[in-house]
Amino acid sequence: MTTDPLKAFFEAGEAPVVDQAFRAATMQRIAQRRLHLGLARAALAGLVVFVALLLLRPILVILVLNLPASFGQAVLMLAATGLLALAGYYLATRTVPLPAWVQRLL
Repeated sequence: MTTDPLKAFFEAGEAPVVDQAFRAATMQRIAQRRLHLGLARAALAGLVVFVALLLLRPILVILVLNLPASFGQAVLMLAATGLLALAGYYLATRTVPLPAWVQRLL
């Protein structure tokens, strides 16, 4: 046996065998943790939006009821344009994985 640790490392022989079951179990636990954190974040964001809308409801009702009809149509067109722009952005950047049938259409 030598006292040089580097020489002993290279003389040790083959590297230990990779345990595929352990690796798969570890990757599964990591994926589950990421999923749970993502779901918790989404639920918290949804709860914040819900509470904000609930608190703003009296003000929004007054604003909507006092709008003239022509302004309502303009808001509807702006909302539709915004949704189309957002959909176009996601399609262009591919930040959202699309189903296979949608990818075949594009």
